[in-house]
Amino acid sequence: MANGQEKEMKLTSTKAARKKFFQLPLVKEKIVAGSQHTLKLWNQYLDTRDRKLSRTGMAYRIRRTNGKAFEATIKSRGETVNGFSRRAEYTVPLQQAKPVLQGFEPQVDKKLQTLLQEDELLPLCTVEFTRKVALLQLSAVTVVEAAVDTGTIKAGGKEALIGEIELELKKGQERELLRFTAELAQEIPLLPEERSKFSRGLALLDEEKPKAKEETAVPSWTEETEPVALWRGLAQKAAGKALDLLIPREEEEFDAQGMLATLRQLGGLWLVGQPFLSRTTWKKGKDLLAVLQEQLEPMAYLTGLSDAKAKPFPEELLPLEPGRKWLEDQWVAAAQQAAEACGQEVRAALWQLLYLCTLAHKKEGLATLGALLQQQWNAWQQDEQLLGDAGNPDPWDRKEQMEKLEGLLALTRGLGEKRLQKRGRTYENQWWKHCLSYARTGALEEGAEQVADQELSLSLAALCGQEGLRTEKRRARAWEAGENLYKEVARHKEWSCL
Repeated sequence: MANGQEKEMKLTSTKAARKKFFQLPLVKEKIVAGSQHTLKLWNQYLDTRDRKLSRTGMAYRIRRTNGKAFEATIKSRGETVNGFSRRAEYTVPLQQAKPVLQGFEPQVDKKLQTLLQEDELLPLCTVEFTRKVALLQLSAVTVVEAAVDTGTIKAGGKEALIGEIELELKKGQERELLRFTAELAQEIPLLPEERSKFSRGLALLDEEKPKAKEETAVPSWTEETEPVALWRGLAQKAAGKALDLLIPREEEEFDAQGMLATLRQLGGLWLVGQPFLSRTTWKKGKDLLAVLQEQLEPMAYLTGLSDAKAKPFPEELLPLEPGRKWLEDQWVAAAQQAAEACGQEVRAALWQLLYLCTLAHKKEGLATLGALLQQQWNAWQQDEQLLGDAGNPDPWDRKEQMEKLEGLLALTRGLGEKRLQKRGRTYENQWWKHCLSYARTGALEEGAEQVADQELSLSLAALCGQEGLRTEKRRARAWEAGENLYKEVARHKEWSCL
């Protein structure tokens, strides 16, 4: 009998990546001598006709290995976050493929016998697959069993293919498993797989289409919860949501604006979480987030431009319609470059951020969540007052301040502080109005010496629909695009209004 808690990372990847997995230098150098082998596995999942076990958070599996030994395993539903699951597992050997109701653990035996006293277990789905497996020595204290599974799930006369990578923690630290996953994501494409083989089998049986992933619950907390635990949970939730957004579900398009909003929220949380991280770790995460946002901005802006295009064009700007089409072509090219970057680089960065979250540590002097929230809000409002006293600053000077506000709002949502949320949204609205005003007046003041240049700069802002997003880099890009647009306009007499 083998009992205990199963801790594993379940991942999806490409066929080519799975094929070369054990040949990757990062993996090959860690294989424990003599541990690499291949298994032929047959799994059958059982439940009552009305699925009593599933409804109580249990799964019953019979497994046959290499056509010989049988075993029965009871698994609890457990918890799965960003592909990493923790669940209780109880296993007993069998003489044949026939379920038993005892021999696991006394409390499990009792629960099975109570639930099934008037029902029998019936086969629901079958999984047949080849598992290539090896033990990996990640460190002196951490050992992981790496497995590459390839096969099929059969249920209700239908089939689905399996192609997974599983990393099960045999002993050691969860943090080191996540660090290894982040390193692995720099070598091959990796995405978290939240669904178990059993749940995929049930979906086939019920003829369900893949559903959008349910929103991960906000980490539970009480006044005794360590502030660092809530911050870590919220940050990991945001990074996990970004990973999910990378691969849209069927009949969905990539949500570039949603991705950018999620990254900005994570960026705000990162600013709020500075007290919990070492200077090196915090800076590394901040730099990763800056690069991610810069890569994804063109795609988000193009979506915004398309949305604006669907609305009636302002009558006073009708002569600029051809100019907008030209500008849209420029954004399409930039978005294509960003789409290429949305592959392995973005995935690897998000996995790295998930790992960095685990390095957060307790901060002395912040014994309660209330103390954390009060300290952060006081510091934010002091900085806001200083900026306000400075007059009418460039929005770029307040960019980090507003990103931090996004993090505070995420924290207050986690704590259910509606009053502080309302106050934060008021600050946000004031800032966006300031951005809009600054963009309009700035277009007339910054380097616009001639009336034509002034009109061109204003037109460019209107065409882009990005008056509220002025940063130094974007301003330089916009001005360069404006100059190119102006040259193009000069070739068309019909655009002389510019």
